[in-house]
Parts: sequence; C-alpha cells; structure tokens
Amino acid sequence: MQRCDYCGRSVYKNVSGTYVLCSSKCKKKHKNRIYMSDLEQKILSLMADGITVTEIDLIVEDDKFDIVSAVRRLVYFDKILFKKTRTEINLLTRIFTKRK
Repeated sequence: MQRCDYCGRSVYKNVSGTYVLCSSKCKKKHKNRIYMSDLEQKILSLMADGITVTEIDLIVEDDKFDIVSAVRRLVYFDKILFKKTRTEINLLTRIFTKRK
C-alpha cells in the first residue's frame, strides 16, 4: 500500500505525477521542505515515551494537520518513532521512541 509523501495517509488517488500525494492540500504543502524539517526537529526535541499527538500539539502550537503529518513521516518513512497500535495515526495515538 502506498502512502502519501507529505501526510503519510494511504493513497487511493495520486494527484501528482512526480510524487505520491493524496490531495491538493498535500501537493501545496509538500513544496516547503524547510518547514517540514523544522517541524520534525521540534517534535523530536520534545519527545518522551508514551506522549500523544494531542500533547505534542499543545506544546508546538502549529497546525494540527501538519503535526500529525510530521509524526506520520517520522513513524512510517524515517522509522525514528514507533506506535503500538495497527490503526492509522490520529490525535489520540501514543508515540514511543523505542519499539516495545
């Protein structure tokens, strides 16, 4: 199953010829690589075991879609962070730094 290069969701319809992107919103935001890497660094700097995405959102105070997308990229593509459940990552998902 393919995942969107920006938000990490499952792709049912690809809207880009070059990248695997799921929507026009992701296509617009995918161009800003500096913002993406800065947000991922902010999230990694405040990581603690068992923190939820909602708790990350309260600390970072950025767009929720961007925060969830950054966490998904760190889990699915970079494999730096881990989750215990087999469901999609949402605001209530607990994120861990070590695989248990």
